[in-house]
Amino acid sequence: MSVPGWEGDEVLLRDLTEALAEARAVPEQFYEAARAAFTWRTVDAELMLLTSYDSILDAELAGRARAALTARQLVFDAEGISVQVEVTEAGVAGQVLPARAARVTLLTATGPVEDAELDELGCFLLGPPPAGPIRFRLQTGSTTVMTDWVCV
Repeated sequence: MSVPGWEGDEVLLRDLTEALAEARAVPEQFYEAARAAFTWRTVDAELMLLTSYDSILDAELAGRARAALTARQLVFDAEGISVQVEVTEAGVAGQVLPARAARVTLLTATGPVEDAELDELGCFLLGPPPAGPIRFRLQTGSTTVMTDWVCV
């Protein structure tokens, strides 16, 4: 049984060529999907987990109230990199070990808040973090490392 108008391969190829040659506008949802896919380009950035130390957990285990703490100390570790951070009302002080040339960025759910270059000892200072979840991004050369989210 043959479909009318498609009597041979030549007719089918002509119809396909015409269909592909038509200029069409790209729907906006295609652009949005492409932008969303592009944001995943850094999905392989190594995620540093809060594996070593959180002073809030220490205080809770010792039976002290959270309100009694004046500074929160956090240590994030990944393969060969450690980010040690102290968060106070005055700001964030931290050190990356081993020291390296890099840029650290304080992030919230809405995006970057502040960034700083590491000094020769791997230390950095940032202003006070906003309330809510934060994380740190460390960029060195072509490598990007992100800490886990923590609430401050």
